[in-house]
Amino acid sequence: MKYILNLVLLLTLFSFTSTPQVKEESTILKIIRLRELANNSDLDISKRFQYAREAIDLSKDYGKDSTILESNRVLSWLFIVSGKYDSLYRINKENLKISSKIEDSLKMAYANNNLGYYFYSQKRNDSAYYYFYNSRKLYELLKDRENEVGVILNMANIQESERDYIGAEINAIKGIEIAKTLPISDAINYKLWALNNLIGIVSSKVKRFDKSIEYHNKALSYAKKLKGESYKYLKDFSEMNIGIAYRRKGDYSKTIQVLSEIKNLEALKTADPPTYVSIISNLAYAKFLKKDFNASEVKETFKKAYKFSLDQEIEVEQSVIASFISELYLYKKEIDSAKKYANIAYEKAHEVDENQTILDALILKARTETGEQSKKYLYEHIELNDSLISKERANRNKFARIEFETDEILQEKEQISRQRQWLIFTTVGLIGVLFFLYIIKTQREKNKELQLQKQQQEANEEIYKLMLSQQEKIDEARSVEKNRISQEIHDGILGRLFGARLSLDSLNLVKTDEAISKRSNYISELKNIEDDIRKVSHELNSDFVNQSGYYDMVKTLIETQMTAYNIKYSFEADSSISWDSLNNKIKIHLYRILQETMQNIYKHAKATKVDIAFGLEKNTLTLKIIDNGVGFDQTKSKSGIGLKNITDRLKEINAKFKVLSKTDQGTSIFITVPNIQTN
Repeated sequence: MKYILNLVLLLTLFSFTSTPQVKEESTILKIIRLRELANNSDLDISKRFQYAREAIDLSKDYGKDSTILESNRVLSWLFIVSGKYDSLYRINKENLKISSKIEDSLKMAYANNNLGYYFYSQKRNDSAYYYFYNSRKLYELLKDRENEVGVILNMANIQESERDYIGAEINAIKGIEIAKTLPISDAINYKLWALNNLIGIVSSKVKRFDKSIEYHNKALSYAKKLKGESYKYLKDFSEMNIGIAYRRKGDYSKTIQVLSEIKNLEALKTADPPTYVSIISNLAYAKFLKKDFNASEVKETFKKAYKFSLDQEIEVEQSVIASFISELYLYKKEIDSAKKYANIAYEKAHEVDENQTILDALILKARTETGEQSKKYLYEHIELNDSLISKERANRNKFARIEFETDEILQEKEQISRQRQWLIFTTVGLIGVLFFLYIIKTQREKNKELQLQKQQQEANEEIYKLMLSQQEKIDEARSVEKNRISQEIHDGILGRLFGARLSLDSLNLVKTDEAISKRSNYISELKNIEDDIRKVSHELNSDFVNQSGYYDMVKTLIETQMTAYNIKYSFEADSSISWDSLNNKIKIHLYRILQETMQNIYKHAKATKVDIAFGLEKNTLTLKIIDNGVGFDQTKSKSGIGLKNITDRLKEINAKFKVLSKTDQGTSIFITVPNIQTN
């Protein structure tokens, strides 16, 4: 049976080997060349392994999953053809992982099939059946009927070896139905031979011998259609099975006829030793059972067959032939020899785990004993037979459970796949909603910024209006003061000058002492008038608002903006600063810098308190602006447009600028205007 499974696997894997479309890249060309060398059966197997591993290394460097997968499959094929089944697991487990990742169902089917064969070679039939079943489902999904038939055959072989005869027959019939729909070829005819042969074996084991003979004859008809050299001895194998079925049916003459007509017996001795030794031992056994035989000839054939099985290390046939020899000695009443070979048959059957031969050996051991010892073997036979029947039922349920659970897993995977799709749709929808919310938030922030700019513009307009109003008041005060001074000059000083002039004119005509005294008084009056004129001149030269104009504008700006921004503040100015004597260009730039700085504090600093102070030290005007905001890392932060505008303004007035800031520790701005010049 293992020979059949090996041949099926090799045929199936041969159909898997393919070379991907040649690409222009030199790496791909080299990988393909290495694969071709690894698949070249004319080369030494060690060289082929070397080429396969080099192809895998290059494929991994290339980094494309499909290329790695194809190179791995070449190495997997080499493990199979070289009989290194222990190495199949790792490479095909990796292949299954990669093919699942890239959702390549065909390569997943290949990997599952190879893993099934690996576990079958390790006699772990549960796992083997699981992977074969997965492979079958994938081939069924892909409508790859030829490979599906091969996997069904593997599953049926496992069921037969586990005594699930009903399940094996159901799968085999299903395989035959599919295979008959496929185009005729050696590969299909071989699978039809193997499936019919399996039903023949199963039918014989459940004692349906006519059906067994029918299906072995069908297998024989397909064997005759096979043309390849590797199928040469399948006809002999089928004829042997037909002969054994007749023997088990009790038609010993037909057994002898069929087995005697096998033509390639001598060739089988080297080509297929297990079949050869089975033919000659069963032919001798049929002659023995017919009771019309030459005892020495049959004994000699048994001994020859037994020795051959020992030489060839065919353990299964050793136990069977030993039971035949035991029966012969029982027939000849040679009890000790019968016991000896019955024990050999029993022990060898246990070694190869051949339950039917163990049962036959127990009957022989019971027949070679008497009394309680004989009953002991019979009870053991009954107990083993009952356990095998229970095991058969359990195995039948086990394989059905594997199929059921695998189907459940596949359904769960499909459900997970659907859930994943819904999750993707939901995620995309959620991202869309979040993006929409982000747009709304961004738009609101822009609207808020526009509103702030509008408020700033209104505040600037208000400041401008206040400045105009202040200027009007100043102009009005100047006009009033000028009118007052003009009136005083006209009514007071000019009147007094006119009176003094008339008096001096009249006194010039008189030269008395009294006149001289009066002229002296009028001269003093003229001095007083001179002082009054000087005083009025000084008052005209001194603007009564010189200490309040620019200062009030700055104070109003700070108060208006800080109130609008809802930020607490303090403002101080050195009383020794002469604002009116300060150059207008300096005043304008400092005013705009202060305005820009307060806007930046509101936008970026998140401050709750701002301290502003003007100072005067050694003809150097200073401006300090300190906030308690979030600050920033000066090593990482880049200069913005606002800071650039401030820097440009300071260059216009030859001022110096210094900023100190740390994250979460606020920001301090220091401006110094050296050598201040008056207007």
